[in-house]
Amino acid sequence: ALAPAAAPLAATRWRASAYALPAYAAPVGPPARLRVTRGAEHARFDTASQRALTSEPFAVTPRSDRMGCRLAGPILQLDPATTRELVSEPVTAGTIQVPPDGNPVLLLAERQTTGGYPRIAQVAAVDLPVAAQVPPGGLIRFEEIEPEEADWLELVQRLELERLLLGIRLRIEEDSR
Repeated sequence: ALAPAAAPLAATRWRASAYALPAYAAPVGPPARLRVTRGAEHARFDTASQRALTSEPFAVTPRSDRMGCRLAGPILQLDPATTRELVSEPVTAGTIQVPPDGNPVLLLAERQTTGGYPRIAQVAAVDLPVAAQVPPGGLIRFEEIEPEEADWLELVQRLELERLLLGIRLRIEEDSR
């Protein structure tokens, strides 16, 4: 049971690990860093677009919503030798699709379940809360990592959150005695 509402708040001698908390970016300041793995159609983009994804910042546009974070920046293009129609395939939160206009869309919480645009990258699950907090006009910079690193980051974050929850439970039990 939690302490009564009238009880004074006490400062704790502990804090949440940095791994348990997302590194939110300030609304104005350096770009938010989002780690990505290569998407299913990454190899179909021309070399300049592949390079631009991780070397140039992208701005969040006012047309963004809970479905997707629309980005403006370098225009990303498919290699002309690889262009052909795509069949709609499953997408998930964090998928970065590139529609024909070349401006990427980072899919968020209320995204569709399938998409027919090429998927250049996938944001690591641990960075999705950061992506959702970048306001219109804010900048994003993508950093490519290997899928194994994305899995490791998620595992570490889960363990830190479980550790935090255990610490809170123990503190509540200690205070209720």
